[in-house]
Amino acid sequence: MNKKLAIAAVCSRPFVSAAAAAGYQVIALDAFADADTQRAAFQTYQLKYADGHFDTADFERVLNSLPTDAVAGEFVGLVYGSGFEPVPELLEMAARQMPLIGNTPRVLRNLKRPRQFFMLLEVLQIPHPEVSFKPLGPKSKEAGWLYKQAGGSGGTHIRKALPIASLPPETGHYFQREVAGMPISLLFAADGKQARPIGFNQQWVAPKPGMPYRYGGAVSHVELPAEVRKQLLDAAQRLTNAVGLRGLNSLDALMDGEQLWVLEINPRLSATFDLYQSPACNLFDLHIQACTGEIANWPHLPQRAKAHHMIYAWRDMVLPQNVEWPAWAADLPVPGSRIAADNPICTVFADAENAASAHELVLERAQALQAVVENYY
Repeated sequence: MNKKLAIAAVCSRPFVSAAAAAGYQVIALDAFADADTQRAAFQTYQLKYADGHFDTADFERVLNSLPTDAVAGEFVGLVYGSGFEPVPELLEMAARQMPLIGNTPRVLRNLKRPRQFFMLLEVLQIPHPEVSFKPLGPKSKEAGWLYKQAGGSGGTHIRKALPIASLPPETGHYFQREVAGMPISLLFAADGKQARPIGFNQQWVAPKPGMPYRYGGAVSHVELPAEVRKQLLDAAQRLTNAVGLRGLNSLDALMDGEQLWVLEINPRLSATFDLYQSPACNLFDLHIQACTGEIANWPHLPQRAKAHHMIYAWRDMVLPQNVEWPAWAADLPVPGSRIAADNPICTVFADAENAASAHELVLERAQALQAVVENYY
């Protein structure tokens, strides 16, 4: 019988598919329950999701409805991605019923609390944009500032800060000085003591009014200056030493020349996992091994650059039954399903010899597929 485990994430499809390919029988807990996830999983539960996190009552309901063998010690455990940053207590709830595979809720909580995180960066001498938890005051006239929600993901929680000097950030929010630079990230594995790089990535946005920093996509194997790579690796290692990171993690930053500004760390499975997963390189196995403190058995990583790009719904829509999806699209909606405006429709993929070519091709494919979908309306 296949090993069993549960995977919970806003978009769990890449992790569920990789786990299934590694021989696991997976119960998926997902915000969208798309057709691809349902095909790869043994069983799928759709979780209520809003304001950047899963709903507490709904998560508890789903957790309590899992098959009895899932809560009787027969599961390998629960693996998690995004959706828990503002509510790490949900992971504590899950850990009382089955083993938790990944960083502990305490690590997640501390790294996603802005005051603690940026204080830690300063102690570790890792550069980051200036942050403020007080009214901006005269500083608001010096340069642009952003208004961010702690624990948010996907960029929808970021907007321009209004220069109102007397207003402090709301609870769970903070101001961050806007700095110039290209968004980049490092995907790495850690065993609690050592951090090893999987790949360097470039990211981009899919802006719309009110969401200027909404996540658009990313490409792997981006060429970065040696000094920037060194700074990213050094930051990952220092953070691993400081909090004992385990499993696959991603570090987000901005690069301006050789200047690096660290923005956040995602101490859980993240979207760029999909850029390195392949039949010859199962990153899910690496994640499981790293969580147990073992990263010596390193996989052969793909050498071609891979890109993905999100296509978002521009209005509330019901997807028709007869959409012909190309082979390079994934996270496909269930035919006839309702998609609310600004929610993702699907993900487009492309690979090429280098990052620039893969980036160009994925944008071309996304534009072509969006035109096809628009023809149905």
